[in-house]
Amino acid sequence: MPDLPDELIRANAILDEYVSIHDAIFKFSWRKALPIPGFFKVTDFGAHFRDLGRLASELAVISSVLKAKAGSLEGSHQYTASLLEAVLALREICGQFYEKSQGDLGKYPMAEYNANLKAYEGLMNKCQELGAALNQHLGGEIAQPEG
Repeated sequence: MPDLPDELIRANAILDEYVSIHDAIFKFSWRKALPIPGFFKVTDFGAHFRDLGRLASELAVISSVLKAKAGSLEGSHQYTASLLEAVLALREICGQFYEKSQGDLGKYPMAEYNANLKAYEGLMNKCQELGAALNQHLGGEIAQPEG
């Protein structure tokens, strides 16, 4: 098995945190289906916004290191840069919802949300494609005999 750069190991941990936040925002919830005040836990967009900002900062450093590192695993910089774009897009959506939750109900119109969501989904798809290519590349290196 090839030695993975520490940056990719950390990027994988960031991916896990990001997926948890994504799932917390977009998974089905009874709160969304049955909006009974005080009965279900409210989505904390402010916390998600802050957490995504922290993840984005870490990913920016990782992406820069991988870009500058000679002999970086092929596709690793492109993947981390793409993951960073997706994290930032989700952070933007969370920031808009947080502001709206603070009382300005007209702050984030549905048309703007739909456009942001469509762009975010495109970035997610690109990230998934680059991640699959990177995994395939890693699998190819694992399958090659040492020599």
